[in-house]
Amino acid sequence: MEKYAARLFCDDEGERKGLARMIFMRADDPRLPQIGRINREINSETGGYFFYGWDVVRRYSSEEIDSAGLFRLIVTRSAYFEPAGEDCGTLYDDGPACDVCLAGAKQVGPLYLDISRIPKSKDIAKTIGGEIVVSQRLVDIFTEHVVTGAAFRPVRQRKMKNLRPNGWYQLAVRPPEAEIVPPTRVGLDPFDDDPEGKYRCPQGDTIGLNLLSEVTIGVGSQYKADVIATRQFVGRRAGVLRPEKVILVSPRVRRLFENSRLKGCRFEIAHVEPIMKTD
Repeated sequence: MEKYAARLFCDDEGERKGLARMIFMRADDPRLPQIGRINREINSETGGYFFYGWDVVRRYSSEEIDSAGLFRLIVTRSAYFEPAGEDCGTLYDDGPACDVCLAGAKQVGPLYLDISRIPKSKDIAKTIGGEIVVSQRLVDIFTEHVVTGAAFRPVRQRKMKNLRPNGWYQLAVRPPEAEIVPPTRVGLDPFDDDPEGKYRCPQGDTIGLNLLSEVTIGVGSQYKADVIATRQFVGRRAGVLRPEKVILVSPRVRRLFENSRLKGCRFEIAHVEPIMKTD
């Protein structure tokens, strides 16, 4: 928040946005660890917060990209839209969901959306409820290159029961699923790992509110598909918000996005748990 910015930042740092200020910091900035402490102090003093939003953007060398065997697909903030499917008539069955964290509800029938709200400049986008949609162009490219693991279901315009082509499809990921393992870090924010486990399901379905590190999956999760999803969820259930699975893709898919200039997402390197050698 702007009114607390002087506790750590110079007056000319960042970009003022009304009551807030956007600050970009490198991971090696010595002030970075102080943000969590200041946030806790302000919360204790006033009930407010030093910051209300954050994002981590990881940049890689060409050598790191070339040597990576797996990537996490992240839909960019500019490709989010609302209303969510549930607000447009999409039905969900909560019967299969976890009794504790409520993750894993099953979508029943087609995805209904307000098609006019999907960002037209993107090839992949996501509702605030976590439903991922892709353009006809992306579907055509994936089909041409025989990308495995992904399925596409036509999206329907809200309040219209008949299926009319509209150029958008829901992305579904086929099984099997990958298992997220340590040292993957999850928590509330980069300065709070949620030691009390407020957003960790004791049954292991939802592992935390936010991913704070690159993802590592178990060695048994080395599947041959180009697109895979994790068994575990990240996030929370609140209204139309639902915990989401992590989407992982092969280097081939990342190159397709890059070479075809598909828009709406970015990629982080993901890791596979190293095989433990025994004597």
